[in-house]
Amino acid sequence: MTVVSSFAVAAVKLNTHLPPGAALAPACSPYLQFAGAGAGAGGVSCAGSAIDVMAVLDPPPAADGMAPLLSDGTGWALLGDGARRRLRLGGVDDATPMRVVGEWDLDAASATAFVAPHAVHAGERGTEIDDPVRYPLDQLLLMYHLARRGGLLVHAAGVTAGGRALIFPGVSGAGKSTLARHFMAGRWPALLSDDRIVVRELEGRFTAFGTPWPGDAGVAVNDGAPLAGILFPVRGESSRIDALTPQAALDRLLPATSMLWHEQELLFGQLETCERLLRAIPAFELAWSPNSGVTDDVDALLRQL
Repeated sequence: MTVVSSFAVAAVKLNTHLPPGAALAPACSPYLQFAGAGAGAGGVSCAGSAIDVMAVLDPPPAADGMAPLLSDGTGWALLGDGARRRLRLGGVDDATPMRVVGEWDLDAASATAFVAPHAVHAGERGTEIDDPVRYPLDQLLLMYHLARRGGLLVHAAGVTAGGRALIFPGVSGAGKSTLARHFMAGRWPALLSDDRIVVRELEGRFTAFGTPWPGDAGVAVNDGAPLAGILFPVRGESSRIDALTPQAALDRLLPATSMLWHEQELLFGQLETCERLLRAIPAFELAWSPNSGVTDDVDALLRQL
């Protein structure tokens, strides 16, 4: 098998290997800007940091002994047995057709994607398959991969200016996309994402990266910058930025971070990364309203950090 597709998220390359005679269906946005080889976003090299996914067209082995760990209730389920993990995508029980079954171990340096027949079709280049390394398989693989490598997937909007980044974490419904639209309307220099940011400790500093998984505002930019501050947004009648203690910031960060609560072996490393992050990067509460001039206040804060 050879690498036929590669894209990078947060300086991690996800390589898809296909069997002979098969080709991938054309990629779609927003993955297109994350595709390609070489350097990662923000000038950070991807060398030595990769997840190799072997795509096979055979049925997956039986899931005997694998217990349910997570599920969204409709579209996917995560199973586990020892260090082995299995994602059933497109079917949560044996009676439902599955598009992809992905398997990996806790280190997530490699994986196998079993592609169902209905995801294989005739295309311009012969036999084409839908790329199995797409949401949510790619996101889960990245979460596992980063857990031992100083990285976190944070539900946050993110912006950059002057070569530095700010992130705005919040749980679903916290208004991250609304805030991102406000920055866009205010002609902020650059945005990374309106919904999911990867924060990684690389070369002795924390860097924030955009991801290919946008929210309602559709912001998904393949870029990254050293993280200067963390601002937790709340709605208010006027703009206000108040410093938070590391403990207060941790209480707000954890619900907005994709923690592997079901993986005790990996969770400890994630919690340590959270603690190092909040010791190194200042955190604030950002009260704002659409009419409060919040972009000016955030710009002033960034200049002070």
